[in-house]
Order: sequence, then C-alpha cells, then structure tokens
Amino acid sequence: MKNSTSKKQFALGLIILIIIGFLVYFLFKGLFFVFSSIPKEVAAPLIAASATIMVSVLSIVIAKYYENKRTIELEHRNKKIPIYEEFVEFLFKLLMHEKIEGKPMEEQEVLKFMSVFTQKLLVWGSDEVIDRWSNYRSMFINGKDIDANKVMFQMEELLIAIRKDTGHKTKDYKKGDILKLFINDVEKYI
Repeated sequence: MKNSTSKKQFALGLIILIIIGFLVYFLFKGLFFVFSSIPKEVAAPLIAASATIMVSVLSIVIAKYYENKRTIELEHRNKKIPIYEEFVEFLFKLLMHEKIEGKPMEEQEVLKFMSVFTQKLLVWGSDEVIDRWSNYRSMFINGKDIDANKVMFQMEELLIAIRKDTGHKTKDYKKGDILKLFINDVEKYI
C-alpha cells in the first residue's frame, strides 16, 4: 500500500514538473519573440532594467526566506534551552542527592521527571537528542543488570547531543571529556 502511494506521488510530481517545464519553455519563447521584434536600442536597456528588477526581487525573497528560517530556529532554541537546563539540573541533583541529603532520590521523583521530560522532548527536541534519550531511557526499562559504565557513556552522548541542539559547535569530544566535568575518576572507566 505504501509503495503504491509512493508511485502515485512520484507520477504526480513528474507530471507537475513536465507542466512547469512546458510553461517555462513557452514563457521564454514568448519573451524571445517580444524582444526580437523590438529595436536593439530599446531592447538592451529594457533587458538590463528587467534583469535588475528580477535580481532585486529575487534577492529580497531569498533574504526574507532565510530571515524567517532563522527566526523559527531562534524560537525553537528559546523553547529547548529551558527544557535542557531542567534536565541538567535534575541530573546533577540525581548525582549529588545522596551526598547532600544522605539518601538516594526517591524512585517516584525520578520517574515523574523522566515522564515530564520525555513529553517536552517529544515536542521540542531534535531527532538526535530524542534518539539519544530513547537509548538512555531504554537501559532502565529492563531494570536488570544495569551496566554503570554504559549508563555513564550513554548519558555523555545525550549531553553532547543536547549541546549540539542548542547551537554549540561540537568538537571531537573524546570519550569521557564531558563526564570529567562532574565525575572525578572517569579515567578509570575509559
């Protein structure tokens, strides 16, 4: 069924492309006919003026397109950053809770945060961040034999994807570079 729909869409696209091609052909043929019947003294300035107008209009349209695209990206980034800040804040709270409070964080609190974060991420996260979060989250679903090393490095991949999604240039991080910011002995696990 999907293959049939794809073939229909391809055929429709091809027909539209052929029609546009014929329209462009007849437009240029008509313009050539008009300009060939005008004296050269009039045609040269007319062509120059037409080209100037077309270039001006085209440059304005392209500039407006990129301006709108940039505005949309900025709006998305402004929505993403608070969500990612919440995640990093929660992550540090989770890691330091036992040292500060004397007991580990309640499982209900962790599950509640993960649920709310997943909802927000579904709307605002990039494909890469959603993929990394899905990988990270799926490790906890089984609940058995959770490998602490794997959890750490999956979390690092998620944090790198978040940095990339918020507009940071991603350099070639080596394994453990981000984790060194909050895990003192990460070299033991690399």
